[in-house]
Amino acid sequence: MSDSDAVKESRRVLRSIRDHLTIAHRNLGAERQSVGLVDVTYHPDNRSPYLNYVSPRRKTAWIPGPQIEAGIDQLRDHGRTPRVYYFEGLYPPIFAKTLRELGLTVESETALMACKLDDENMPERPAMPSEMRVEFPETQEGIALWWYVRNNAFYDVITHGTEPIYIGRDLREVVLGNQVDILLYRYSQPVGVARLTFNKSTAHLSALSLMKEIRTPENIKLMYKIALYRAAEQGASLIFTSGETETDRSLSRQVGFVDSGSIVCYAEAPGNVEPEAEDVHVAEPIFILR
Repeated sequence: MSDSDAVKESRRVLRSIRDHLTIAHRNLGAERQSVGLVDVTYHPDNRSPYLNYVSPRRKTAWIPGPQIEAGIDQLRDHGRTPRVYYFEGLYPPIFAKTLRELGLTVESETALMACKLDDENMPERPAMPSEMRVEFPETQEGIALWWYVRNNAFYDVITHGTEPIYIGRDLREVVLGNQVDILLYRYSQPVGVARLTFNKSTAHLSALSLMKEIRTPENIKLMYKIALYRAAEQGASLIFTSGETETDRSLSRQVGFVDSGSIVCYAEAPGNVEPEAEDVHVAEPIFILR
């Protein structure tokens, strides 16, 4: 593949990820309004930064500062912190300079990892250790166990991303085929969980957590492999996730993921705005490494 073709493919992957997250946020109740060359995403009941932000409109290559500022003003009118999300790789470096000139500073950067699922890169069914088995809960009891494992202090959250998890929607999303939950057992004890969300042909490994005592590189890779295989079974042609640390990114590379850019967030300095409280119905994203 030539350098030009590689750039085009990278941009195609980033656009697919952007579309997946846009739909995910809308499904969680966020509203989107176009203001000039930017979109303003706003959730009327939840102040999470992942549901309240300004982003460049699709098919825009360059956005003047006043256009961005108009979107920021709209977000501020909703009582939300001025915040801009964009996909590095889809916009030139000077875009970051424009944001800094508006008084914004880098709040976060989320590294993206993606894997194509096609005839040339079709994952094999993972070989399970004899003491382990995997289940895909489809009942309320199974999903409740998923949440128990996820929230238990003995487990480490590994993945980090920008798709909040909505408490109470789980069973509906599973039935609709928009979500697959993964439960890993060691003997009779649940020791790991993962979550896949789907949008058309795109899958997002949005959560991955393992019991601390079995959190080894091999078991982390096993969870990645299970997720890759299940995403392919569901018909996804692309799966993406994110890596908080270089160690996590290295492990995901070993099972087929490749570095695919990042999501950069610029926001107004914390001292200039009031703290943002979370709504109890939309959980804080669970992807923070602990």
